[in-house]
Amino acid sequence: MKLEKILDKLGSLEKNSFIKVIDNIISKSSKNSKEIETILSSAHKGLKSVDSLNISKIFTLIQTEYFEYLKSEFQDTSSQLDVLIDIIIRDGNCIMKQDWFSRLYDNELKHLKSKLKQLTTNLAEDKSDLSESRKRDYKIYLSCLKTAYQNDLANNREAKVTTDELSIILTLSKELGLSQEETKLINYSILPIKKMDIQDVINSLKNIGVIFYSKKENTLYVADEMVRLLRELREKDIADKFLRRTLKIMRPPIINQIAKIHNVDRKLTNSDKIEEIIKEGVSLTGILSIDIYKDGTTLTEKKKQLTELFEKGLDIPHLKGSTLEDKINSLIQYFDSIEKDEKVGISLDGFDKMLTELNNSLEVSS
Repeated sequence: MKLEKILDKLGSLEKNSFIKVIDNIISKSSKNSKEIETILSSAHKGLKSVDSLNISKIFTLIQTEYFEYLKSEFQDTSSQLDVLIDIIIRDGNCIMKQDWFSRLYDNELKHLKSKLKQLTTNLAEDKSDLSESRKRDYKIYLSCLKTAYQNDLANNREAKVTTDELSIILTLSKELGLSQEETKLINYSILPIKKMDIQDVINSLKNIGVIFYSKKENTLYVADEMVRLLRELREKDIADKFLRRTLKIMRPPIINQIAKIHNVDRKLTNSDKIEEIIKEGVSLTGILSIDIYKDGTTLTEKKKQLTELFEKGLDIPHLKGSTLEDKINSLIQYFDSIEKDEKVGISLDGFDKMLTELNNSLEVSS
């Protein structure tokens, strides 16, 4: 749901936290301050009296500053912001009842703790499901993160990862080819994750403007514009539905190869492997620039393989760009344009999934 429609739907109290965050960013000046001032000049009582359409326009104008604000929130190692954002940016989670969100949160923590146990075992044992090269990558990242987190303790300061340290750590994770889930697991192996009260979770997300919460309806709302911004924050190139669509056109051996690289159980069915790869937060850029190719594949062969994959598989007539990076960016822009097209109500993949679930439901009822 668009931000404007959510704002129209909710009362002033339910919008208050979001307005406060936006107002605070505006007060510290913005690169688009002149455009913002023009919008605000029509509202004599400040931002609270601006209509939903213009608040939405102002949010678009301060997205860069809001993105930096969210990045700073990640320094709070107890916020679980990475876990929570991963839940709310998934397809279908933009409007959720509190009970459903609470269930998703519980399941996410259980899944995380189970995988943490598995990771600890794999790193400790000489023989494990991890390859030696992957185990080395994990240990390098773990050592660097531990140093960044604990070096404050030596100076009697609170243990935390600074903005500069976080920037270096994120670069390291990219260079090592770690997925979001892999980095998240290693992060929480250093800082044990604790279950928070669901109302505290909702309030924490509401207070930083990420969600809107209607107490009357017990419902959480996440604006489409916010989802795109949060995906960028979590280094996700495209929506899950587009990544799923891309993975589905790949042959099982290639899916198996991606699964092996990112420590996904290769005993799963092909469709289940695809879902696990998506949950791992593996980026499309990483998949198309590294993961799908055999060792020794030349750059020319990679570009040819990529072009054939999408011209035939996705029926895209031409991937723009002469370099591999340009071609991948062209595909990301293609998916981005589809997502922003308001005429598209449901993806083809989503439509197929809906028909399958309706068919299963009808079979059970009959």
